[in-house]
Amino acid sequence: MSESALQAEPLLFDDLPVQDLGTISIRVFVLPPKDKKGAEKQAALPLDLEAGEEFMLESQGATPISSYLEASRGKRCVVFLVNGQRQEFDDNTFIVQELGFRYLRSRMMIMIDVDGLAQEAIGRLMQGSRQGFYRGAVREAVTKRVVATLKGDPDLIRLEQEAEEAVSELSAGDEKVKQTLDQLIESHHDKGHSFVEGIGSAGDTHGGDELGFKTVVKGGVVTLLPPDVGQASDYPVLTSQPAASIIRLRPNVSREIAIKSIPSGHWAAIQQFTVEGDSKVLELNVKHERLEDQGKLTLLFNEPQDFDKDEYPVRANIKVTARFNGIKESRRLELSVLVKPDADKPDPKLSDDPIKLKVTSRQPVQVRRGDTGTHVRMRWDGKDRLITGDDASWKFSAKLLSGTQPDIHFSDPSAGRFTMLVSPLPEWQTGQRLTFEVLATGPKGRQLVTSFDADVVDPPEPAVKEEKAPRLVDSEFKTGSMRRPPYELKTITRDEYDQPCWNSDEWTDEDAGAFLKPTERAPLILIINQDMVALREFRQALAKRNMEKDVERKLTKYTSHIAFHLYQMYQATIGKKDDDVDAADAARRAEVRRVALTMIKLMDVAEK
Repeated sequence: MSESALQAEPLLFDDLPVQDLGTISIRVFVLPPKDKKGAEKQAALPLDLEAGEEFMLESQGATPISSYLEASRGKRCVVFLVNGQRQEFDDNTFIVQELGFRYLRSRMMIMIDVDGLAQEAIGRLMQGSRQGFYRGAVREAVTKRVVATLKGDPDLIRLEQEAEEAVSELSAGDEKVKQTLDQLIESHHDKGHSFVEGIGSAGDTHGGDELGFKTVVKGGVVTLLPPDVGQASDYPVLTSQPAASIIRLRPNVSREIAIKSIPSGHWAAIQQFTVEGDSKVLELNVKHERLEDQGKLTLLFNEPQDFDKDEYPVRANIKVTARFNGIKESRRLELSVLVKPDADKPDPKLSDDPIKLKVTSRQPVQVRRGDTGTHVRMRWDGKDRLITGDDASWKFSAKLLSGTQPDIHFSDPSAGRFTMLVSPLPEWQTGQRLTFEVLATGPKGRQLVTSFDADVVDPPEPAVKEEKAPRLVDSEFKTGSMRRPPYELKTITRDEYDQPCWNSDEWTDEDAGAFLKPTERAPLILIINQDMVALREFRQALAKRNMEKDVERKLTKYTSHIAFHLYQMYQATIGKKDDDVDAADAARRAEVRRVALTMIKLMDVAEK
């Protein structure tokens, strides 16, 4: 074939208007996370994962969609069908990179049926080969339509936000490990190991801790801001993981946020680490801890009994300030918190004889210019099968009351809710007001009619255009030693923190375990702290990489070994009298913490 023919042939089809290509049908399936009992936890993204790195991760174990995909082809979750047969596919990188749904990638399947395309279009896709679609103009047009339809879907956005929150709210374990521990301790009663005291491990728990702050200082702080704010400065800076612009919080449910430095190696040089809550939102409790490689915030909104539900959503600001050795200006990170309960959506009452049709999107609807369609939420009181059934007796339609008609499509209703997708026309101008009429047409010409106004707006600026850099700005901040107030206890284990621990009156999250000597009325008691900071983080990491049975097995192994070490520590005290009880208890406290940290590190290395 000549070179001129190769150049001219694609133009014959590329010149066709988009509407002449025909139609495609898109079906999206988002499976719920696997149950905790009898199944593994869903593989979750690491909280420190950088944007664009998700596709490099291999799934660890089965995901919720694995059993629905072709064997040994577990990433083929976006499929294109011709006559019901798969002819082309994309993997979950399409879901991550094109649609932006990072946290739904292991639970989401997309099926695109192209049978509605014109025969010429299908011919261009097939190209006489069964090795997939020809990646030309038609394939690109189909992909663009899929992206335009799904990228702004409100239901998918909501599910993505819920999945993102679930990543940082992993469960802290259960009592089953503790019950297994008792049995393992019994089996070790007759065994013995030598006990050697250690000096513990140095960390943030040694000295310098005070309640409260010393003073309020006015001066410059460095934070990540757009280049048009403040003055240019240098790294390091503080950042949060997950790095969400707004931290969503549910009432009476705690959430942990990691605070890190950029570059990460500068964290070890932090001299002071302070956190300031919002004085206008007294119900928001903020606890903070400084760990070896990061800081940790625990947020909890305590909803009062007489709290008016109409006051939601509650907004608060948290300021995190750190001072690095050898650097004059403090580093500042401001976090926006949004507190809102989960909305209880009662099941709608649907009828075989519908009488209601309404638009539920806030009006006037904002229709964006550009390539991405706009979703308009709608609802009616008809049963879903009236639209989706084989003998469907109703159908939806819509039209623009004046001007050229745009492409308008409808999703299948679910519990009476559906969306209308409006594809913008190039001639629409920003600020233009449009009026649409929506109809549900049923048997014997019966119609339900509603309408809505829409304003044409410019699409939002891509987030990548706002590159943030270290900027020096004037502010005021509190300085002093890191606060170490007593923890409020939120789990069964933490509820026991108000009892003696070694030579102290209370437990802390830094304690791994302790023992209470037997008395006439009680036997030897071995106490394991399941909310120790390092253990809690290790437990979260295990949940991301393993099935639940493997998580339980490894946690049981940790618990039994720490309990057995405590038992041997008690045995070493039999028949001996400590010259300095406080010093001896301090050494034992440090020793069991050192052993716990060592074991966690060994198990973590074995995992990797």
